[in-house]
Amino acid sequence: MKLAIRRINLMSLGKVGCFLGLLLALLPSLLCGILGVAIAQVLRHWLEGWEELSISLLGQTLVSFDLVHTLGLAEFLNRLQVIGDASWLVVALVVLVLGLLTGLMLASITVLAGLAYNLLATATGGVVVDAAVVDERTTAPSRREPAIRRES
Repeated sequence: MKLAIRRINLMSLGKVGCFLGLLLALLPSLLCGILGVAIAQVLRHWLEGWEELSISLLGQTLVSFDLVHTLGLAEFLNRLQVIGDASWLVVALVVLVLGLLTGLMLASITVLAGLAYNLLATATGGVVVDAAVVDERTTAPSRREPAIRRES
């Protein structure tokens, strides 16, 4: 039996594309978000240790200075503090929003691909698929194998 795919439903294609985009983007986004916050916290603690440096000799402080302000890293430290103080709920919300945006982007790409296929299928007749009707018959209690039924 031969079947020709002449048209693809763009709405169902968009739904599948959006779901796949969300699914594919969620785990990497979550890992990058967690890693980014962890790196920001480590950098924050490291730079906060540079804020009050002092040079001592025999128990006497000779000079004390703020290396963060001297190197012009105060604004960078402030941004790291904002990121480090953000709750994990905010990180999860940002990851979810980015996942949804990626899902919408993949949905639009798949809809455009489906539209292109529909236009080409109109001109060429579509993709022809050789298909067979399949019956499922029980061959063993724990295993099922499909049996191909031939139609004449």
